[in-house]
Amino acid sequence: MNPHDAQSALDDIRRLQDTTRNEIVRRSFAMPRVIVVALGLFINFALIDLGSPWQFIGLAVGFGLFVGVGVLYEYRAAVRRQPTAREGMYHLMVLIGVFMVFVAGRVLAFALFDAPAHGLMSQAMAGAVAAALAYVAATPVNRRVMRSLVRQSGGRS
Repeated sequence: MNPHDAQSALDDIRRLQDTTRNEIVRRSFAMPRVIVVALGLFINFALIDLGSPWQFIGLAVGFGLFVGVGVLYEYRAAVRRQPTAREGMYHLMVLIGVFMVFVAGRVLAFALFDAPAHGLMSQAMAGAVAAALAYVAATPVNRRVMRSLVRQSGGRS
């Protein structure tokens, strides 16, 4: 093998690694997946203030959507890899941010619209709408951050 062939092979490997990393990020934040996760967040948050059977049903359905999306994503993934600790921390920070938007939405619903604390059109419903919309709206930023995290990790765990 001459040096030109070796360099060509290395260039092909690098190009395929970039394609793999882009595929990981693209599939992680595909719009159908983002919308289903936002729906799960909405259901979980919106039914917090309702009574006993509805609260349990809401949490079960919302959690089921999260698990279902995760299982389906792993089942259909063309590329499988373990997430790094930095990626896990980033996802945790995103969840904390979404929860903070939920709390702020509840407070604003009470302050601006005098929304009741319990019931179908409650403070939790307003906070849930705000949290789900914020999650969907933050998708482009999440893609960019995850792309940089995946590139920094070199595609390894």
